[in-house]
Amino acid sequence: MAMLAGLVTIADSFFSQLACEGQPINNNADPTQAQQIWGERIISQSFVAPRNGLNQIDVFFQTYQRQNTHEVTFRLLEITKGLDNPLHGLERFSAAFNAATVSDQSWRTFTFPFLPDSAGKTYLISFQSPTSTDGNAITVGGIERDSYLLGTAYLGVIPIPADIAFRSCYQMTTFEKLQVLSEQMTRQRPGLWGNFTFYWLILAVYALLLVGLFWKLVRWTR
Repeated sequence: MAMLAGLVTIADSFFSQLACEGQPINNNADPTQAQQIWGERIISQSFVAPRNGLNQIDVFFQTYQRQNTHEVTFRLLEITKGLDNPLHGLERFSAAFNAATVSDQSWRTFTFPFLPDSAGKTYLISFQSPTSTDGNAITVGGIERDSYLLGTAYLGVIPIPADIAFRSCYQMTTFEKLQVLSEQMTRQRPGLWGNFTFYWLILAVYALLLVGLFWKLVRWTR
């Protein structure tokens, strides 16, 4: 039963992640002092929403392994082409949190009412903390190259060749998640490996074998 419960938990976590996309890479390196979010320094990341129903942003944080104490503001802005300053975009959500609640090398989730028309639109994730000071401030994890081609990181209003480690998640039906899973598993795969039905057959065989194993275990314990 413990094994079955573990499998169900893993499957549920995996299934929920099908609704998320982004740039989850982080370099796990100590950030430089210039990356701290404090004073007038604002760190941001743009991205394009692939579908409607945007309702969650996950961001990877680093704390410099210290107890930071000031308030940090998260903003989600909708930006349009031709906008000179991305920080002047339309604010769709904002939230404040204390840096003391952030754990080092960890993800933090920001949820909000879903945006029904988010598909194809460009958004900006932005963090600022005017009251934080040098040595008492957090930052975001990321990678120091522009790997996420649909967006970029910003220091203030200046784009930089880097990406924040983030995930954007969407309100999706079970059927829509299965469609995403099908696309991910069969993309550019040859022969049977490119047919999602093949994977369903493998899953069915595995489930039958698992049921048979549990049935034998039950009989042996009688």
